[in-house]
Amino acid sequence: MCRKIVAILVALVLTHGVFAAAYLLRFPAWRAPDEGAHFAYIQHLHHEGQLPIFYGKHRGTYEAHQPPLYYLTALLFVAPFLSTAETPLTALYIARVASALWGVIVVVMAFLLALQLKATTPTALPVAALAGVFAALLPVHLLVCASVGNDAIAGATAATTLVWLCRVLLDNVENRLWWRDAAVAGLLCGTALLAKSSNLVLLPLSLVAFLLPDGEASKQPKAQTPLRKSVKSPKRQSEATSSPLSALSLVPFFAAFLLVAGWWLWRNVQLYGDPLGVRAFLEGFRSSPKPSDFLEPTGRYARYGAMSLTTYLMWVTQITFFTWLGIFGEPNEAVKGLARLLEGTEPSKGWVILAMLIGCGLLVAIALGSVETCRNCVRALQERRWRIAFAHALPLLLFLLVFAEFVQFNYHFFQAQARYFYPAHAAMAYLFAVGVMRFVPSHWAWQAVLGGAVVMLTLATIVWWQWAGL
Repeated sequence: MCRKIVAILVALVLTHGVFAAAYLLRFPAWRAPDEGAHFAYIQHLHHEGQLPIFYGKHRGTYEAHQPPLYYLTALLFVAPFLSTAETPLTALYIARVASALWGVIVVVMAFLLALQLKATTPTALPVAALAGVFAALLPVHLLVCASVGNDAIAGATAATTLVWLCRVLLDNVENRLWWRDAAVAGLLCGTALLAKSSNLVLLPLSLVAFLLPDGEASKQPKAQTPLRKSVKSPKRQSEATSSPLSALSLVPFFAAFLLVAGWWLWRNVQLYGDPLGVRAFLEGFRSSPKPSDFLEPTGRYARYGAMSLTTYLMWVTQITFFTWLGIFGEPNEAVKGLARLLEGTEPSKGWVILAMLIGCGLLVAIALGSVETCRNCVRALQERRWRIAFAHALPLLLFLLVFAEFVQFNYHFFQAQARYFYPAHAAMAYLFAVGVMRFVPSHWAWQAVLGGAVVMLTLATIVWWQWAGL
């Protein structure tokens, strides 16, 4: 079984690498959202030797409010190619490679997440493989990995934290090193926050994970499943025998979290007046497009006709859906392409419809996976296994929290871009795989993985061929 796991992981990483490289080379330079500003952040670190300060949209590096982890890691790759005289194209593509490498972690973590949560089922390995296929080939993932920006590292750190929390919740052992588990979770949460501020949603999830009691011992059958028999772990037992984690676990958790991210939060307080610099961000981007610009008769785009709230929400949903599938490439092109499609002047209408049909199927699978996840959670709650229930709920909860952040962001600004869902990409991959396997007999599981791989390969190829070069 271990050989199968390694072989599948190698295949997933190679698949990701081939498609990420293809998208990276085809995606035009400086066309990704805010790619020039993200690259300017890296240049500032190289030339000035210190973090940039955010002064607003029209002064300095307008991505200076971002946490520094991606830019510091990318600098390790691009520093030899930077010069004060010009902005070398080679350095841009090398920085994109850094994003693609962080994308590898997202794919691997999606696989491990499914393998952990489905470890007691005979289809654990096919579910994990399908989750990895989805994570590696969804176009928004490939476009993120083909861009200079901190979305890839945000997804990688969020997925790693999610996998660790599930491991802690599912490992029922005596004499557990709770302080170690809490400290590692704190380190991961702090690292995720240094990747992107939106990863703050991991903090409440982690706190709940460590404060939940174990509940009653699980009544597992003595016979092991094939996966349990093949992957032997001395730290796993068939019954929950550990005692509830004490609130003292919050001490090493917050100590580790503040050790990693405390300096960044304090710097923001000193510079901008709050730990995340939210007020400075809202003030600095106050001239950016807002919902009111489309909804109010006196708005910025009133000359095109004010939209009703229903029309506006449908428009935002359509553009977000298009950017999730990579239709028309980067978000600005997606807006233009949607307009052409509605006017009946889009020449690639057939390919758009095919990609949309595939996308609708993916959404249905994610919805079915969410329902199945809720059922697993309720079943564990009925058995009073609180920590097991929360472990199954974690992917869905992370997705819902990221969605809430997206809604809140779009309340202030017009930002219909699916890349903001990327911190939950591994969680969505798991929900997709669970949704597909829900209606597939266990003896057809690997055929379902093959079918899912064909569908995802088709979608990724269409987007690369038709729109990645726009």
